[in-house]
Amino acid sequence: HIGEAISCITDSITSRLLEMGEEQFGSPPVPYVWLAGGSQARHEQSSHSDQDNALLISDAMEPEHDEYFAKLTQFVSDGLNTCGFVYCPGNAMATNPKWRQPLRVWKKYFKKWINKPEPMALMLSSIFFDLRPVRGDDTLFHKLQSKVLERTKGNTIFLAYMAANALQHRPPLGFFRTFVLIHGGDHDDTFDIKHRGIVPITDIARVYALARGLRQVNTTERLRAAVETGALSRDMGESLEDALEFIASLRIRHQAELLSRGKPADNFLPPEHLSRLEREHLKDAFKVIQSMQNTLESRYQAGRFR
Repeated sequence: HIGEAISCITDSITSRLLEMGEEQFGSPPVPYVWLAGGSQARHEQSSHSDQDNALLISDAMEPEHDEYFAKLTQFVSDGLNTCGFVYCPGNAMATNPKWRQPLRVWKKYFKKWINKPEPMALMLSSIFFDLRPVRGDDTLFHKLQSKVLERTKGNTIFLAYMAANALQHRPPLGFFRTFVLIHGGDHDDTFDIKHRGIVPITDIARVYALARGLRQVNTTERLRAAVETGALSRDMGESLEDALEFIASLRIRHQAELLSRGKPADNFLPPEHLSRLEREHLKDAFKVIQSMQNTLESRYQAGRFR
């Protein structure tokens, strides 16, 4: 609920900035739609989120039109940064000309990523395979999404690469149910609750959504849809959903405590800050993730692609 609330605030700020931009620069020369990516698209933002966005433009776009969209996207991105949604360190934003393209170019991007799932494509998967329209001509997005899901559904080679990518982030749980912690540096005796707890579940849900051609983007909705289609057992789907809810709640509480002490929010959680019951519950949640990752690895023989 908190992730959805923050994402809705980001959506509202983005929509207003687009309105202000159009007032300042004039009406757009051709239809477009602003797309949110990553956690905002999934309605899973936290207080520690950067920008992930893109612009999808009508194929009626002419080269001279890019000047308008360059000014518009810069205006919106600068506004979001001022509001606390900082620039993406990887430049996965609509201000980047590569991610500000007409529909025909976006279709080519996805065709290449799906047919030749190279490391860069897999790195971008958490952003651009999780897109959602925020403001503009939604039909442009639905045309793109339909084509993407048509290509990913049942595409065993692509899905094997995606499954292998989903296994890159393992829960920090040792053989004897002990937490595997970071040692040394600024985050000594902590673990990254985002990349070692939340990301593995979102990656698993993405694989199942793309495998079955599911339109859902939110992780919980993807898990539920996968259960309804029979791709995922009800018991495992519900266990993953419970694990995500619990891990995400610990992350939100950790960040809230940091902010209350005047410190910047981060994702590095010290286990000693948890009660004994919470630590055991967290270990159980990590065990669920490990079990699902093993299933995914076996199903897609993902070990061959790592």
